[in-house]
Amino acid sequence: MKGFGFYKSKKYLQRVLSSILLSMVIVLLASSFANTYLLEKSVKRIQEDSNLKILTQMQYNFSYMNEIITHLSYFVFKDNLLIPLMFDETLPKMDLIRSYQRMSSIMDSSSFLHSMVVYNHTQNEIYGTTSPFLLDGGVTKKKIFDWLLDPSHMHETSRLIPVSLEHEDGQIDAFAFVVTDSLKPFSRGESAIVLYIKSDWVFDSLKKMNDTGSRSQGDILMGDQEGRLYSSHALGDFAQSSTQDDIHNYIMNHKLATNEPSGFVIGDVDGKKSMITYMADPIPNWTILYVQSYDQLMAEVTETRVKSLLVSGVLLLIAIGISVWLSYKLYHPIEDMLHRIRFQHPRDEHTRRNEGDELHVMSENYLALSHTLQEISSEHIVNKYYIRKFLTDGQMFSHHDMIHLIEKHRLNIVYPSDTIVCVLRLDHFQAYASTTDLALKKMHSFAITNIAQEMMSKTYPCEAVEVWGDHVILIVSRNDTATTSEMDQMIPILEEIQQTIATYYDLSLSCGLSDPIAQLTQLSSGYTQALQNSLYTVIFGYKSIITSEMVKENNANKRVSIPEVIERKLSESLKKGLMTEAGIELEKAFSLFATFHYHDIHRAVTNLAWVIKYTVVEIMENRVTKMSFNVDYIHHIPQEKETLEEIYVALLALCSQICEGQKPSNVERNDMILETVKELIHQKYADINLSQQTIASTVKLSSAYLGKLFKDSCQLTLTEYINDIRLKHAQQLLENGDHSVLDIMEKCGYANPSYFFRLFKAKFGSTPKEYRMKKSIS
Repeated sequence: MKGFGFYKSKKYLQRVLSSILLSMVIVLLASSFANTYLLEKSVKRIQEDSNLKILTQMQYNFSYMNEIITHLSYFVFKDNLLIPLMFDETLPKMDLIRSYQRMSSIMDSSSFLHSMVVYNHTQNEIYGTTSPFLLDGGVTKKKIFDWLLDPSHMHETSRLIPVSLEHEDGQIDAFAFVVTDSLKPFSRGESAIVLYIKSDWVFDSLKKMNDTGSRSQGDILMGDQEGRLYSSHALGDFAQSSTQDDIHNYIMNHKLATNEPSGFVIGDVDGKKSMITYMADPIPNWTILYVQSYDQLMAEVTETRVKSLLVSGVLLLIAIGISVWLSYKLYHPIEDMLHRIRFQHPRDEHTRRNEGDELHVMSENYLALSHTLQEISSEHIVNKYYIRKFLTDGQMFSHHDMIHLIEKHRLNIVYPSDTIVCVLRLDHFQAYASTTDLALKKMHSFAITNIAQEMMSKTYPCEAVEVWGDHVILIVSRNDTATTSEMDQMIPILEEIQQTIATYYDLSLSCGLSDPIAQLTQLSSGYTQALQNSLYTVIFGYKSIITSEMVKENNANKRVSIPEVIERKLSESLKKGLMTEAGIELEKAFSLFATFHYHDIHRAVTNLAWVIKYTVVEIMENRVTKMSFNVDYIHHIPQEKETLEEIYVALLALCSQICEGQKPSNVERNDMILETVKELIHQKYADINLSQQTIASTVKLSSAYLGKLFKDSCQLTLTEYINDIRLKHAQQLLENGDHSVLDIMEKCGYANPSYFFRLFKAKFGSTPKEYRMKKSIS
């Protein structure tokens, strides 16, 4: 009852539960009925195909049987022993005996023959072979005679005709096949042979095939044009004429609707729903029917439907349980929200819960809380405004005014105790500002302000406010009896704040602390001092907590630049490519930077970067090849890095790159000399006076020095190189020009033919004439 009362009191929960439950019930029932409907359609379609296959097989059997009988009838009708029996007016006894023997042998050789009859129109007599025909006193003979000679029914020849020889209830026990000497319907004025085929040959084999292939057994019937039904067994339920008329009407209506010779129709047969599959004209003017009980046919479907409903019922019970559980899970956050909002109401205030559901109650609570929040937010904005005013424009207020405002707005600042201002600055602020969107910046500022105030307030009275977006200010009040050691307790709290912000927001904070402030009017001075101390992150690195004592010497240092000797030695070391000496001078410079006042550090570091840049520019002006780095980037390093350590590492890497990028000057000079010499040879190879001495004179070097330099570098003498160039040009002229050998010799700088021939043969293995002849032949 308690659970029902809880459910009854929750209108929104009722809606959620009823919606989920109704959806599950609809889905389950729809799924169950859809499955059984589709299954029933599938079974009917499969059964229709199966039945049509059976009837098609039956049609094929009739056609096959008709073909066999046609061949048999042809030979029988032409049999010389049977011709006298058909046409003679008087039949000798021996001919009669021979004819009967012939008919017996035909019957024995054909297992599918039921009997055989010969009609002699001259004698108006019928001769048969079966025992009933001969021994029943003429009953069978009369039945055959009446059927054959019935003037109201003209029998087609060479066609299978269903007949009843022994039954009176419409059962078919044979198929008659009338054979005459013409293709016209049989008449009394002509002789004929009638072959009777066993009906079991068709009906029983088809019934066995159907019983094997399907458990939905039915009855195979044959209907004539008037709708009378025949079967190889007792008609049973189909014996009544009204039932036969109903079946006939079903088939005729379906034929008219579909204009197809075969198909299936569902209707009531003798009060029972049945499926009737039919195929018209397997035998001319006859229809084959296959009648099945619809209930028996759909027994498995009905069983499946019952099982499906049972399963749906079980699933419905499970769905009810899941619905209750899921509804409560979905409702649980709303219930929690109601509990959280409800306590905000005064105890004497009654909510109008009967006027709506839980969402209505929450909306009323929300409106009330929103109004209250607006009032609190306005008060919060005013409080933060005055705190910022105390820090930035403290001189505007008197001590009395500040105390009055603190009391009026309930600021968590204690007086007359000392106060310390803490500035928490974001490290890597330039990168943070350029990669973080505005909404995330506001969230981080709000989080840092509240987390820092909450953690510090556990030990000291504290107010926090965010200023300019890059730093948060804490105003921490000390106890009246605070000692220096108690002052030191703030540092672990600040470290904990730094760790918390780094853990949850992946942000790094540095902190600057002011000296204790005795007067509230000095808060702005304390803020300036704390902010100034926080800037010394450039020396102490990220996540540092900096007090005035730590930067006392920096603030007192009047030096604004490093000695010029350090800059000069650094420049000379870079020009000489001496990385060790350059590193020593760079380390000296940064050791001095760490003692400078904050405002002088960046200026001094920037000056040093310009010194390095000017040195690089000078080096590059005196080099043939340029260095592989961007010179304009050098003086930007101090602006992009925030600490001396980062700047030192960047400049040290730059100096290393400068030293490694330089080659020894003599190596570079030698390369330039060799390139000049080679260029001279390529330009003046045709000059007869070109030699090592003339080239050495041109480049202002001694012949011996130039020869040694060329030999060491190219692994061949200068004269050999000159000859090599001249002979290559001679080779080209021999191959492509019509000049004589002497002209070629002169064009290539040779004056002595024998000397030219000797050099050419030594290089190419043949004289110039032989070389030209070989090339022309090839």
